[in-house]
Amino acid sequence: MKKITLLTATVFLQLVLAQAQVAKKTIVEHFTNTKCSICAIRNPEFHTNLIANPAIQSISIHPSSPYPTCFLSQQNTADNNARANYYSVFGSTPRLVINGTPISTSLNYDDAAIFSPFISQSNFTVMVKQFALGADSIRSEITVKRIALGAPNGNASLFAGLVEDTVFGNGGNGEAQHYNVLRRVLFTAQGQVINLPINVGDSIVLNKTENFNSIWNTSRIRTVAILQEEVSKMLIQSELSSTAQIGASTLIKTINNNNLFDVYPNPASQYITVVGMEQKVFNYELCNQFGQVIMHSKISDLQRINVSFLSDGIYHLKLFGECSNSTHKIVVRH
Repeated sequence: MKKITLLTATVFLQLVLAQAQVAKKTIVEHFTNTKCSICAIRNPEFHTNLIANPAIQSISIHPSSPYPTCFLSQQNTADNNARANYYSVFGSTPRLVINGTPISTSLNYDDAAIFSPFISQSNFTVMVKQFALGADSIRSEITVKRIALGAPNGNASLFAGLVEDTVFGNGGNGEAQHYNVLRRVLFTAQGQVINLPINVGDSIVLNKTENFNSIWNTSRIRTVAILQEEVSKMLIQSELSSTAQIGASTLIKTINNNNLFDVYPNPASQYITVVGMEQKVFNYELCNQFGQVIMHSKISDLQRINVSFLSDGIYHLKLFGECSNSTHKIVVRH
């Protein structure tokens, strides 16, 4: 009887732990402008507040109104304006949108209390990974996972973008440093509509590859992901990656037409993803260090290969495309 009771308690505890909520990561979308004199007064107070509250995430967005000559706005006018219009704050800077809610301009931006109403729990986690594809592009991988039952359910909007953690330059109002500057929207400014996972433990993964712009400092690029309720725009969960997560994956030049295959992550513990830059479907063989084929199949672009059951060691992945072939050394490490 004691064994049965202990077993029941253990199972119950596992169920509780499996459905435990996590803290919702507060994120501030800071609408500002390098020509705005009021921004030059209020932004330092806001940045001081952020330093004092390191758990708060923030990105800055530079719409073209009321100052169209803002140099950061001019570098990506469409994306900046579209995000401002999403919240109906276009034409007013500085403005703060916290967890999808525009806050009053009368509030003190240096007061930690502005974050207090937004502290809550979430039934979802968002994980962001970055992979540098050579020297000229980056792949962002965003995973949305349900960790507990409950609202919201159904559709949600996933906004994602590339931000540069510090941009230097005085645009006219005296501010010389600009933080987590939105450089490019990955899907749309309104967010990619996704269907939220239903069961605890289920997840969905979205990938997007973007070329670097020559004006960016690529070592400072981060990926931001903001998961919001589709209609109310209330935050479900957010994540802002670290630049340290960018890992250069080895590009393999194929023998014909200068096509490229890319394989990541490497080393791998669970899965490897194959990207055929020009070819969407190809065959593969995975061989051990003795040259024996242990896996083979047809694979599509972005499809993952499960390596979780393999022993630690070195393997060779052979890729056969319509007009090119290549071999890549894979390290499996658990």
